[in-house]
Amino acid sequence: MSSETTSEPIPTVDVPQANTLDLVVDLVALLHEGMDGTEALAGELGIDPREVEYYKHAARILGFIRGSIDEPELTDRAIELMASVRPAQRHAIIVHAIEETEVFRRLLTAYRREELSKKTVVDFLKANSALSGTTVGRRADTILAWLKFISRYDPFDIGSIARHASEEAGQAYRAYQQRGEGILHQKLKRAVADCPEEHLGEALRLIQMEYQFPTNDRADILFADSQNRLVAVEIEVDVGPLDVSGLLQAVKYKHMLAVLYRLRPTDVRGILVARTVHSVMKDRAQRYGVEAREVKSVI
Repeated sequence: MSSETTSEPIPTVDVPQANTLDLVVDLVALLHEGMDGTEALAGELGIDPREVEYYKHAARILGFIRGSIDEPELTDRAIELMASVRPAQRHAIIVHAIEETEVFRRLLTAYRREELSKKTVVDFLKANSALSGTTVGRRADTILAWLKFISRYDPFDIGSIARHASEEAGQAYRAYQQRGEGILHQKLKRAVADCPEEHLGEALRLIQMEYQFPTNDRADILFADSQNRLVAVEIEVDVGPLDVSGLLQAVKYKHMLAVLYRLRPTDVRGILVARTVHSVMKDRAQRYGVEAREVKSVI
């Protein structure tokens, strides 16, 4: 089971299936006005009567109604939403409500937003709920529609996703640089270079610290292993579930070495080393052929 799976699955009724958030708001408004009855609500909303229950469940998931679906009671959040007059204020209330749902709380803890393709969301739902079959894909579409509402890009369009990721990269790089060559990083790098067997669990031969590539990239450490394979090591102090930069560096060094020396990628190793590596990032590293090692005894 993936480390992205928690011990408690998300109840199926807590995974939304109402794609149009504007209709959720309209439903809340109709309930606020005292309208009741499935047929009446369906007529006002312009939807099939069976879909009314979907939108009521969506309103419950978002914290706008509580109690029985047949006799829902508006919450304080719904009253606040109905009292908001500025579009920006109403939008902020809905965004906050979405981000507080169990589905989005888990998703946004384990993934950066631009990683949430339909395949990713489908895999997440299969691992974290009892949903199966074609239902998973439909629920994933709903989640992506809600994600589009709270994001500045279109999660259904890979071009929009890529542009957004590029726009965010500068800020991510600055954060990565701030975590860079501090005292803890230097101490950890020196310890691993001096005693790889103690800290990495195998006898590696040091080739060079700060190994420089023609692109001016520098691998923190370059080793050779017992099979005479090159081993590029990227040192981080700690790696959280969304700290992808260190893994990107390790992947890059591994493949750059393969290209430089006309080797197959499988004949070069990449290792991401830190005091702690979150399980989500360990899984991701393994997926892309990078080893993740924790060194707790140095700092």
